[in-house]
Amino acid sequence: MEQKRGELLNQVWNLQNEAYDLMCEYDAMPHRYGECMLYQAEAHMIDLIALYPGITAADLAKVLRKTPSACSQTLRKLREKGLVEQLRNTANNRQYMLRLTESGQALYRDHSAFSADCQQRTFDRMAEFTEEELALYLRVQKRINEAYADDVRRSREHFT
Repeated sequence: MEQKRGELLNQVWNLQNEAYDLMCEYDAMPHRYGECMLYQAEAHMIDLIALYPGITAADLAKVLRKTPSACSQTLRKLREKGLVEQLRNTANNRQYMLRLTESGQALYRDHSAFSADCQQRTFDRMAEFTEEELALYLRVQKRINEAYADDVRRSREHFT
């Protein structure tokens, strides 16, 4: 019985690694949305600016758990592509608020439609599972996420 449990846990571990590798591969590929090619990090930033018009680069960095420098580099690319514009905050001259241009809004709509289609295809593949099975999966995934969060915390304490 304990051997079977160990085998199953190893399968969970291996499938998590496979999922991670596939997500990394997907995120590393540029995708065409309308007339524009974007990487997922750029598209995700577009999504956040669309959802929170006026968000600052510093707030984006916090939400995305990225360094301000990394966010600034991505924002520069999005500005160069004509998708994002910065507006000086009239209440705080040192701060710039971000918003999408018309092209950025069109891209956001295209990306949202693409994402909804991907999500629906994934949900369709899971149609065979009962609500109870999905609830159990969520419990397992939450526990795995807790372990990952603990690993991150311990690594920060130990290595930084």
